[in-house]
Amino acid sequence: MTLFSGRCLRRSIKIRKGKGESNEAEETRTCGPLSCTGPLSGRLRHKGKIPRSPPRPACGSPSEPSGSTPPDTNPPATGSAVPGTEAPAADDSLQKVLDAGKLTIAAEGNWVPYVYNEDGTGELTGFEVDIAKEICSRLGVEPDFQISSSWDPVEAGMDSGRYDCIICGVNPKPERQEKYNMSIAYAENPFCLVVAGDNEEITSFADLAGRSCANALNSTAGDLARKAGAELSDASLTAAMDLIVSGRADATVNNVAAVEEYMKERPDMNVKIAAIYEPEEGEEWIIQSAVAFQKGADTLTEKVNEILQEMIDDGTCYDLTVQYFGQSVADSTSIYQK
Repeated sequence: MTLFSGRCLRRSIKIRKGKGESNEAEETRTCGPLSCTGPLSGRLRHKGKIPRSPPRPACGSPSEPSGSTPPDTNPPATGSAVPGTEAPAADDSLQKVLDAGKLTIAAEGNWVPYVYNEDGTGELTGFEVDIAKEICSRLGVEPDFQISSSWDPVEAGMDSGRYDCIICGVNPKPERQEKYNMSIAYAENPFCLVVAGDNEEITSFADLAGRSCANALNSTAGDLARKAGAELSDASLTAAMDLIVSGRADATVNNVAAVEEYMKERPDMNVKIAAIYEPEEGEEWIIQSAVAFQKGADTLTEKVNEILQEMIDDGTCYDLTVQYFGQSVADSTSIYQK
């Protein structure tokens, strides 16, 4: 509190007694010490009497109408809502998952080596499945996998709020970042262009202009084909390969690892990799994989980000990449080199 010492104010008042006559009287008003708190808009308190008639304002203070209430100069309490508005609801996405004891995960199946059922046992396995299981283990909950036969139903189910997240090699493209909460990247999956084994006309992505391409319509692979000028027809990888071999489609775009695995299991299929997609500078996200969460699920996203960073730092993601894709792929994955 800052104190200001009041001084006697002396002023002359002309008192007219008659025509041509005037006496000069001296009026003295004395104010005691002034106490001002905070900004000068605070009220001033006085020691001593204030003249009754006519009432005058105290020294240094503005006049106030009778009965007026001085303005409240105290700031509102921290966190208090602005009048007429409602405070935003607290995000309890992480607590809901912990309370439920499970994380509901959407994924596209029949996608070797990412998400697929093991021959003989039917057990769900793959790189993305193992990533999801490890996340859940560190969260202390069980994975609840919801598998669809193609990509579009996965995204539709997520949009309807049926799933907590998608773990299925999801590219964090700008449109998805607007639509969902996206985690940090935990893997890299380059894309390739596949054509019939005897096709010599399509040797690069630029050659797709005006060609038919079999791809999931809302996938990043489909986006790449569309960007190159291809005409898309909706198909999974297996269906796309059949369409190419039968001559009903010119090409397909998919992950290199998925295509190589398919060709290894089906050596009789007359298909080949014509080109590998090279992302332009600033478009590295095209080959990255991240987890997609419901928009606004911030506490869940932040916790999973912590877990994914731990998995990258302790070598878990690297080891899983070696297991499913080989040493050379793991060593060339840039996010594991930081």
